Amino acid sequence: MSRYGRLLSTFCGVLMFILLTFPSIAQASNGPALSETLAVGPYIVQVNLAQYPPVTDQSVQVTVIPQDHSVQLSGRLLMLPGLGTDAVTLHAQLSLLSPGNALVGSIRMPVRGAWQIAVQLTGPQGSGQASFPITVAAPGSIPIWLGWLIGVTPLLSIAFIVWHQRRYRKQLLAQSAS
Repeated sequence: MSRYGRLLSTFCGVLMFILLTFPSIAQASNGPALSETLAVGPYIVQVNLAQYPPVTDQSVQVTVIPQDHSVQLSGRLLMLPGLGTDAVTLHAQLSLLSPGNALVGSIRMPVRGAWQIAVQLTGPQGSGQASFPITVAAPGSIPIWLGWLIGVTPLLSIAFIVWHQRRYRKQLLAQSAS
């Protein structure tokens, strides 16, 4: 095999390894996927979603962080279906995160479409409610690794055919030389 052929086959092998091992080259950051600042009654809070858009039937962590760190709050989340979304109102409790005064909850919407996330908080200055819209997405039709496998299979087949034909040609040349 020529130097060019070995270099090309090595490059193709390394590329296939990288594509099959790391299907999602772009990694998500460690921060929240969505952050909203809301005025919930007398309290200014930052609401963080761990995943955006949320996917149907998957839990998404919601963190509510008050701007005034000295205030101890309690509350809950309401998931209200938007126009055209055939669902019922869902509830989720917010619990106090042990270090600090942030509240944490988990939401799970069973239907894709438009939703309103309402945050209800109660504290020493009274209670309040505020909401923001989100869109819940449907899950992917096939896993990412399976999509890559289906897409790379023809390339692997072509590489095998080329390798097999080169080997066959070498055998024919060896037979004709002797």
